[in-house]
Amino acid sequence: MLLGKRAAVVLAAAVLTWGTDGWAQTQTPTPMKQEARPPTPPAAVTATPRRPLMELLDQAGAAKTLDDWHLTIGGHVEVSWTYNTDDPASDVNPGRVFDFEHNDFTMNQLSLFIERKVDVAKKTFDVGGKVEGIFGSDAGLIHANGLTDWYDGPRDPENQLDLTQLYVDFAIPVGNGLLVRVGKFVTLLNQETIDPEGNALFSHSFLFAFSAPFTQTGILASYNLTDQWSITGGITRGWDQAFEDNNDVIDFLGQVKWAASKDTTLALNVSIGPERANNNQDYRYVLDLVASHTVSDQLTLAVNADFGWEDNAALDGDTGIWYGVAGYAGYKISDNFTLNGRAEWFRDNDGARTGLELNLFEVTVGVAIRPLPKDKWGQWLQIRPELRWDHADEDVFDNFDSKDQFTFGVDVLYAF
Repeated sequence: MLLGKRAAVVLAAAVLTWGTDGWAQTQTPTPMKQEARPPTPPAAVTATPRRPLMELLDQAGAAKTLDDWHLTIGGHVEVSWTYNTDDPASDVNPGRVFDFEHNDFTMNQLSLFIERKVDVAKKTFDVGGKVEGIFGSDAGLIHANGLTDWYDGPRDPENQLDLTQLYVDFAIPVGNGLLVRVGKFVTLLNQETIDPEGNALFSHSFLFAFSAPFTQTGILASYNLTDQWSITGGITRGWDQAFEDNNDVIDFLGQVKWAASKDTTLALNVSIGPERANNNQDYRYVLDLVASHTVSDQLTLAVNADFGWEDNAALDGDTGIWYGVAGYAGYKISDNFTLNGRAEWFRDNDGARTGLELNLFEVTVGVAIRPLPKDKWGQWLQIRPELRWDHADEDVFDNFDSKDQFTFGVDVLYAF
């Protein structure tokens, strides 16, 4: 069977590639998620601290014009290093996304964006949007079809450019305010994102890797039914499709969100459509639940659960089914240290996502360190070391000789 790009990206030294059956051994991951979920449900725009680049522009006397136009320019830089105790001969960590390189200093992302947020709560017509690009090793893994995908391969060269988001927002004064987003945006699905600023840990879950796209291109509309309930729905060209589409059928993408209180939020996301190349008949369905709860000023909890199935995608040609759940906890020890953890189980029941009938488990513990004073410059720096244990019910790690994989990773992230 032909496996899609998502599986191709994450199976590293046992990486899946286009046209390859199973967890096949190669040394180069093949291409194949970022910050704010599109679209942000209609609500008042909250004030955020001025980013360092805007501070510099302000000191140069250039920020006032940007402020008058409600424009923000910013970005981030992330570098990392990951060590696998197996010391794999391929120097690749199986099953990982952006941290798949063993014992190698990596420049993951240099991001730059310009954004104009719209406020539908004002109930006036307004136009905004966002353009965001990243340069680095992550870029080669997230290209959408037909946009910044002209490179010879995902690692050729190692650092590449990706136009990750390119969309226009329209605030339309209808009822409580309607937000319409047109263009390329990060997916609604999953707790985790491409943008490291949106994640508590450096490494990513198996759900992020296998169960959802990185980006989608299309039209979404979002509306607040009440102060607690909002809905989003629209059509896209499919998983990781942009100016070109790998088939002739559009997808449905939707969300129902419930803000039960200021501390508790629950979102149910759905993606429906055919995703395989030159295939308009075999639909892929994913139900994605993301819930978060702030227990106290110190403790936050979250859970992400997915259930998906795809017609004729199983290894035996039948319907392929997969599901999983990831739990998150964060405890703020002080302004300088936050302890974060994730525990996860992912089941590929029929080999539709990994090429194997496989159970995957992982436990990750990390610390987000903010070493500098909490001022306009220092608050944007994070150092995030972590320890991770991966386990499978088949020998898929260490050149197919082990069910376990242990890694230590650390990234340094500065938002500007």
